[in-house]
Amino acid sequence: MLSIVLTLVWFDPVFLAVSLFTSLCYKIKLEGKAGFLYFLKFILPLILITAVFNMLFAHYGTTVLFTVSDTAFTLESLFYGTCQGILFCAVMMWFSCYSQVVTSERFMAVFGKFAPNLALVFSMVLSFIPRLKKNAREISDARMLLDSDKSRLKRAIKNFSALLTLTLEESIEVSDSMKARGFGSGRKAYSKYAFCLRDGLCLTFIVVAFVFLCVLKAAGKSEFIFDPVIRVESFSLPSFLLYTFFFFLPLIVNFTEDMKWLYLKRKI
Repeated sequence: MLSIVLTLVWFDPVFLAVSLFTSLCYKIKLEGKAGFLYFLKFILPLILITAVFNMLFAHYGTTVLFTVSDTAFTLESLFYGTCQGILFCAVMMWFSCYSQVVTSERFMAVFGKFAPNLALVFSMVLSFIPRLKKNAREISDARMLLDSDKSRLKRAIKNFSALLTLTLEESIEVSDSMKARGFGSGRKAYSKYAFCLRDGLCLTFIVVAFVFLCVLKAAGKSEFIFDPVIRVESFSLPSFLLYTFFFFLPLIVNFTEDMKWLYLKRKI
């Protein structure tokens, strides 16, 4: 989540490129070929569409690319739209990685001891939308042949009614299951995750690096100007190196764990 905040804060093409590249690498690490295809089919066209859309409707800058009916289309607006598209897509990619890495079990393990009720509610809310979409798709497939002679509006109303009934039934089942498992009686939830010294050091570094990067951005260490001409107002190499290492940290941690796992497998 801190990576998403830093992506929004550092609106600089170089820093945005680092965020998009690392999010793509991490998504490929999590999903393999499907992650790269997702980038080619959805993310890359979205960046191009955003860039062209901004150039067509935002006319600022001095570097004219071409003119149509006395309307000048500039390089500055095209470049700014490209950066906007990269920002939006990088945030989407990080959210996608977050949804795969931070499962409901891990979320409960992190926040279950401090705010168990709030963590449980938030975890249930996160799982509600995917489950609702899955149920809606199953109901639509099951009733496709039954209501083939009816209008689309009538089919949608019946599918919604069935979905609402199924959702209420599932909520009752969840409530009974939670009551049977002792929820609200003072019992503590089991967690297989243990917080060790390495986790504390890594968390401390992440928080300190995040605060330090925010302070550097507020101090104007790296500024990029889009209007009236594209130019680098200021650039801080230490900020860039820290920013890059911060975004590569998930990949470094995963690569270290993979190397450790391969080493242990060879010892068996």
